[in-house]
Amino acid sequence: MIDVSASDNRSRTLVQALGVAVVFYLLAGTVEALLIKVVKPTEMELDWVSDAVLSMALGTAVYLWLHLRATRLALTERQRAELVIQAQLSLAEAMQRRLLPSIPVAAGGFEWAATLTPAGKIGGDFYDFLESGENARLMLIADVSGKGISAAMALSLVRSTFRNIARDTGSPARLAGRMSRAFQDEWHGSPYVTCVVARIDLHERTLTYTNAGHPAGLLVRKCGNRDLREGGPPLGLLRDAHYVEERLALRSGDVCVFVTDGITESLDGSRSLGAVAAALVRDGSPSAARICDAIMARALEGHGPDGVDDWADDRTVMVVASRNLQ
Repeated sequence: MIDVSASDNRSRTLVQALGVAVVFYLLAGTVEALLIKVVKPTEMELDWVSDAVLSMALGTAVYLWLHLRATRLALTERQRAELVIQAQLSLAEAMQRRLLPSIPVAAGGFEWAATLTPAGKIGGDFYDFLESGENARLMLIADVSGKGISAAMALSLVRSTFRNIARDTGSPARLAGRMSRAFQDEWHGSPYVTCVVARIDLHERTLTYTNAGHPAGLLVRKCGNRDLREGGPPLGLLRDAHYVEERLALRSGDVCVFVTDGITESLDGSRSLGAVAAALVRDGSPSAARICDAIMARALEGHGPDGVDDWADDRTVMVVASRNLQ
């Protein structure tokens, strides 16, 4: 099979070489003519002038060729390095995606949904779902401070710490306190993690949550919204941080929405998020997945905070919807 691209490259190189030869031939002739006109050499000196011009042209051509060769080698090495980086980022992206859990199936009259869109290949947002006993589900939505690779590297510790501590306690406040202590011991305050830890009791139909420095969650009802702000500081800033949890009874038709700041900033504030969520809930009680996808779609259309050029941030939405028990 003929390598058409290689043949095209050889033809292009030959044409460029011929072009350079013609240019240097004309340039050398022009320089020689000017020197003869200015210097007015004798017949013996004329040979010297011709040799000097030819040597200068040859030296210039060799210099430019060596410079071009060095530039091409540098570009090749840079391209190779970029390919290695892109391959590593793609691998990290795949590994990070594997950290995310599957969405729980509907149970006990509740539906769950979650979606995450990183600003780049990898990011610092995360969500998780866990069973907590026979009739409860734990949820986590988290955002590691910073961006890019450094934030993404911390996510595996966030996931493992959350899951390990959740084996011992189902209390969001105690869970947050122990996670904060573990992160402070490991990172000494940098990075830190903002998050919401929530527990849904399927039997009692209640939501218990704590908010660790994260954008307020929303309890959306047809009669109005309620912010979910109770909690404490971001995880990892203080080793002995204290967290408050709030317990709320959920009615049929209630929807709880949790997001990272990439969503609120792209929608220009939590009020805009509340308006979007309320409109969706009042529009025929759509599924948790439809609400989640619709909020993400609106956020992806947003331009970010006013006055901030080239804004980009990870965006994550988590939704739990309470339905009628049949």
